[in-house]
Amino acid sequence: MRGMLGPILLLSSLASTYATAQQTDLPLAVLVNTAGKQIATQCVQLLNEPAPTNELAQRAAEMSKTVFCDCMPPAIENLKSAAPDALIGSEEFGALVLREFDTCGARAVRETARRDCAKFTPPNAPSTYCECFANAVDALSDEEIVADSIASRDNLEQRRDARRDSTPEPPLAETLLPRIDRQCRVATPAQ
Repeated sequence: MRGMLGPILLLSSLASTYATAQQTDLPLAVLVNTAGKQIATQCVQLLNEPAPTNELAQRAAEMSKTVFCDCMPPAIENLKSAAPDALIGSEEFGALVLREFDTCGARAVRETARRDCAKFTPPNAPSTYCECFANAVDALSDEEIVADSIASRDNLEQRRDARRDSTPEPPLAETLLPRIDRQCRVATPAQ
């Protein structure tokens, strides 16, 4: 998912902004404020992008907007609420930020599955499709959703690279969400 580029760029920016942070811990509030500005910038960029033309890109764009515009700003701000003057190293801060991205990403998948299901319901899907899909996604742990997103992204990148390099393309992996989609296309709701 293209949205995963955000945490990488954010952490790279923090590392370059505070090159000495590897040797010296910085106040948590400073790191949080810098991260908050980077997240706000990413949100504005996402909001200003033209609407994607295919379903997969639309889903990714909606989830990225949910993560960067709705979930991450308060999540990052909450990091400093316990101890704003605490000193923290960049690696430790990076781990905190990535944990928040994972949590927000999982929440975005759940919210998008429930809120926008009707937009992405396959043609001829049973009337139980959205309830089935949302319930099955709700039953997944944050860790399962994050691992599935990473596996799906890796597979898509491998397929893209193979096309670019004119090598045999690996098969399209059926990760959790496509498997749930396939199961929900039958008329019985998920258990």
